[in-house]
Amino acid sequence: MDVPPTTEEERRCPHCEALVAADAEWCGQCFTPLTESAPEPTPDPVPESVGDAADGARKVPTWPCPACGHDNAIEHDACAICGTPFAVLMRQDEQLPVVEPKDALAWSLVFPGLGHRKVGHGMDGLARGVLFAMLFAMALLTGLSGVRSGMVFALFAAFMALALATYLGSAFEAYQMAQGGRPLVTARTLLWVTVGVIVLSMAVLALTVVTASRR
Repeated sequence: MDVPPTTEEERRCPHCEALVAADAEWCGQCFTPLTESAPEPTPDPVPESVGDAADGARKVPTWPCPACGHDNAIEHDACAICGTPFAVLMRQDEQLPVVEPKDALAWSLVFPGLGHRKVGHGMDGLARGVLFAMLFAMALLTGLSGVRSGMVFALFAAFMALALATYLGSAFEAYQMAQGGRPLVTARTLLWVTVGVIVLSMAVLALTVVTASRR
């Protein structure tokens, strides 16, 4: 008696062509998995703005050095390259007074240093005022000492020339600084010049006394 043909479609292993059951998950011959795994879900793309924000959140806050431009970590009190203190950056934010250049020039012609003070550089103005006062006083002292030697006359001329240079230079500086310029000579340099004038003044005073006593 003939066996009727089966209506079910035969299932074969895609790898070794062996017959497998309809509900089999593995091939009995080569152990190839017969069930298709579900595709892994594709992750949603991260918006570029969110990624940029995350990168920005990881950055360390810095402050730029006003002298050399190096970016320093916010916890550093001075620049790691040139040593400029952080306080200089804060002072740059201070609003300097706005003064007309001709007004700054006029104040400096009244007395050296007043023009610097008007434009917000009080220490520079003080250094110039003290130096001019000392030079002019020493010129008067040597001129009125009554000594007519060539050395005393040379000292008188030198003191007067330096006093005049300080007077005119301070006026020029004040005019330039009112236009946004910088001092030509630092206050520290003028301090050392003043110390030198003091030493020279003591020497002149001693010379004047000795010369007057011999007359």
